[in-house]
Amino acid sequence: MARTKIDATTPLYAMVGAGDLAVSFARTAAADVQSRLAKIDLSQMDPRRVDLRRVDLRRAATDVQARLTRDLEPELVLGQLDELAGRGKDLVDRIRRQQATRTAAQAARTTVAKAKTTKTQTSNAASESASTVKESTKKATSSAKKTASTTKRGAKSTTTSARKTASAASKAAGDAASKVGN
Repeated sequence: MARTKIDATTPLYAMVGAGDLAVSFARTAAADVQSRLAKIDLSQMDPRRVDLRRVDLRRAATDVQARLTRDLEPELVLGQLDELAGRGKDLVDRIRRQQATRTAAQAARTTVAKAKTTKTQTSNAASESASTVKESTKKATSSAKKTASTTKRGAKSTTTSARKTASAASKAAGDAASKVGN
């Protein structure tokens, strides 16, 4: 019996699964074409002997239309949707579990924490400098230099952390791309 309700994540996983399947087919086709081309002796081919009139486009179009009509039955479509969603969920789960993704997520959390710390330090430095100005101009200059130094260190630390996050994210994306189509 056909399913009447589709989970909200099913179409998203099905799209990922369809992309994964397409990459798999493309890799297989590329390998097949390369192996066939390796077997062909191009020096023996005569391009004038290729006859495109032998290709029956009407029959091919009719075959495709018949296949589409057959394949668009609701039970088959929902079954294929489930298969693609399963494939997509498996791929997403593999990518989430890979070490590079975990490293990128941890680096992002570290960057966010450092950015919050830098914001707090900057805010505190500004309020400390303002209160010190009221006390004395000379002390304010000294205090402002000190707090500016702290703020500068915090900003530099955040920048370094952001670079590490970007590097980790790039590695995670590369590792994820190698999993697609397998």
